[in-house]
Amino acid sequence: MKNTTYFPFERNNYFYGKLLSVDDFRLEQKYGNDKRRMLNRFLHGTGVVTGMNVVGVDDTTILVESGLALDSTGREIVIDEPVVRGLTMLDGFSDYEEDRNTNYLYLCVAYEENETEQVHSISSSGNQGGTDFNKIREGYRLFLTRSEPEAEILSSRGLFEETQTVYWGRGIRIRQTLPRFARGRDKAELRIEVENMGQQDNIAFSYELDLACLSYEGRTQMTVSFDEILFDKAGRYTFTYELETLGVTDTRGTLSMVPDSFRLRVGKNQLEEKADVKSSLYISGRDPKEEVRRWYYEKGMDQTLKDAGSQDLYLAKITLLRAGDSVVIDRIEKMPFGQYVSGGYLEDALERMLERGGSEQTASGEASEKRGASRADSYGIHIAQGIEEIELGTGSPKGKKLFSREISHGLGMGNTAVILSLEGEDSKDAYFGAPGIFPEDVPKVELAARTDAQKGTFVIGVQVLAATPKERLRIHWTAVKDRRELLEEKKERRIFIRPGVLNLNTRESYYLEAVCSNMADTEVLWQVKDGGGTIDANGMYTAPNTAGVYEVTASSAADPEIKASIFVIVREKGV
Repeated sequence: MKNTTYFPFERNNYFYGKLLSVDDFRLEQKYGNDKRRMLNRFLHGTGVVTGMNVVGVDDTTILVESGLALDSTGREIVIDEPVVRGLTMLDGFSDYEEDRNTNYLYLCVAYEENETEQVHSISSSGNQGGTDFNKIREGYRLFLTRSEPEAEILSSRGLFEETQTVYWGRGIRIRQTLPRFARGRDKAELRIEVENMGQQDNIAFSYELDLACLSYEGRTQMTVSFDEILFDKAGRYTFTYELETLGVTDTRGTLSMVPDSFRLRVGKNQLEEKADVKSSLYISGRDPKEEVRRWYYEKGMDQTLKDAGSQDLYLAKITLLRAGDSVVIDRIEKMPFGQYVSGGYLEDALERMLERGGSEQTASGEASEKRGASRADSYGIHIAQGIEEIELGTGSPKGKKLFSREISHGLGMGNTAVILSLEGEDSKDAYFGAPGIFPEDVPKVELAARTDAQKGTFVIGVQVLAATPKERLRIHWTAVKDRRELLEEKKERRIFIRPGVLNLNTRESYYLEAVCSNMADTEVLWQVKDGGGTIDANGMYTAPNTAGVYEVTASSAADPEIKASIFVIVREKGV
């Protein structure tokens, strides 16, 4: 691709009588383009500025909305009008057809320019003259790829946190993210992101981390574990661990995977897979924001450009389903790597929201059928908000009851609390509870909600307490659901014994650990079947004098029906 470098900056020096050539005019264009693109790159960054949303038209066709983006060298990519494309017509789709192990593709956009408008040229080769292109049209290219971005620094997030890939294979990707900087005695959040991109069965994994200059729950070793059965099936999951710095400063804290500690299970099958990861953060006595600022300014320009590389913009992740020889779109995830550019207009709006205390608010729709949902972390609270309009009619008498349509709050099935408020005349005030408390000219109505846990919906009821001239009410609703209740419903009380299989010599001893999952009473009773040795109340097992395979069982003292067992393989010494 042309025009991917800025330097050196050189411009024409004009003087009377100067003979201008094609090279002089090209230099004039390059000088202006390079200056603008350099400022785009270093002042704004790389990503979508506005628009370029990707939506499905039908099972095999997508629509990309008009929009503006900046690529990794600061060049402007403009989609001036919505474009509709069939997947099979896009570059890169043939690679997907050849690989039957992949069920997704990324839709990317890249800057492209083409020569247009062929005209007669007296300087072209040939006795009779020839043609040349009169103009260069700047445009874009849409294509599909299976490749992930090469660089982790795709957006401004890369300035304050570092993401490492723990494992990637079999349609499963596990990544962990750690802040780049922390202050001594502050806490640092370790974020784990899991994607199940191809496995139909539930996945589960665990691995051990050694911590240096960091601790988790007072220990310098921790276990990262995940079981998809405990989550709503979503394909992508995020959970966090809170680490503590050990009070040291001007040093680097590290997390290193313990060798051979990675365990991966798909369904009931334990897989033999290898993984390795090492993450680190710098612990100092300064504010992490100041460290980010210092680190950014100390980086050389060449390093910044190297980090960006020549990176494409990823507009969507398209998950596909195979139906015989045909391929259909299952779902579309927009901007999977968050490659956005925040302009001054947006930043000004966000600053104004912060001034008004709106940073914790969730977006609500302007019409009754629109709503916004806030996404909490994996173990937090989910909130959805919206507005419903209810027609009172003319001259509503006292005692009149009206009901809204059945509203879907979008938080799924289960118990959900709904909070209602009445919008005031100027759309700024909201009234909760008994309407007669305030002297303002507020309609005297009583609000109530009836939820349906099986459908995930609710209905708003209104009772007129006093005649009102208003013909329409605007009611703000907030639906709240504790995700922990969902997880408790899905969780199953179980006992695990570690290790899962044990190999010992005769008369050798080993400590077995019973892990109780979702159980308030964790006391277990140990038992060895068929005289296969002995085990005490603490789980210390001693093999018998005779070689063989023996079963050891741990059952809940509170509920003997909950139990687990492992097999111990006992061999004669030297066998």
